[in-house]
Amino acid sequence: MIMKKILGIGELVWDVFPAGKQLGGAPVNFAYFAKELGAEAYPVAALGCDRLGDEAMEVVRPSGLKLDYIQRNSLPTSRVLVTTDEQGVPQYEIVENVAWDAIECNEAILELASQADVICWGSLAQRSEMSRKSILAIVDAAPESCLKVFDINLRQKFYSKEIIEESLKRADILKLNEDELPVVCEIFDVDGSEAEQIAQIIRRFSLKSIIYTQGAVCSEVYDASGLVSRMDTPKVKVADTVGAGDSFTATYVTSILLGNTAAEAHELAVKVAAFVCTQNGAINPLPSEYLQ
Repeated sequence: MIMKKILGIGELVWDVFPAGKQLGGAPVNFAYFAKELGAEAYPVAALGCDRLGDEAMEVVRPSGLKLDYIQRNSLPTSRVLVTTDEQGVPQYEIVENVAWDAIECNEAILELASQADVICWGSLAQRSEMSRKSILAIVDAAPESCLKVFDINLRQKFYSKEIIEESLKRADILKLNEDELPVVCEIFDVDGSEAEQIAQIIRRFSLKSIIYTQGAVCSEVYDASGLVSRMDTPKVKVADTVGAGDSFTATYVTSILLGNTAAEAHELAVKVAAFVCTQNGAINPLPSEYLQ
């Protein structure tokens, strides 16, 4: 079987917890879980030419990810200070002017994008004009058949109407959570019930589907016809929820690529995300029962 090529573009960071640091960043988390589920996964990101950048490469090298498109530059490797509340929900303090604010677009990356089956990106790495232009150029280089996934990942003040709108125009799938939906609706003047809001966003941007996660309550998948699948969130002992959303998105998309229905993909995504919540940090190998 030909392996599917999946790209995760954006931030690569050290998540610094009170107990120590772990490598993360939504696109790398996404690529990692896609790889765990059988895809050929490429993070497209940037690290500094510094000790933290060297440490990051040492950590990610055994992961099985394709690392040829992780760039090194003169800016510092990103550190994000993470604290969690009693429910394990993270709060992030994100430093500016770091390596992934200067992601370059080059011929090799554009060639890779032209072969991609899935590209996933978010809003955070688009806070700098340089990285935003690079990310959108990479997405635009993908073939028509490529599934384009905008996992919005709103963080602090690092987003704007333009960033969100330009990404939604390019996306097939939007992933967002219960905190992000009201923000998107306010930006684009969308009202009504949650289901009506989601339907309006799908129509406005000609999306194939929206994945709407609601933390410890449930998650839902919508397409142009309405609600396709709804699942309660499993009750597990939460270590932290870092990377849970990324694992959900990666599992759902990879499962769809492998020929599963939206409902089947959703069921597996919920199980994987629940497992990730029981682990510290995002990048942890999946048990064999989740592998396809």
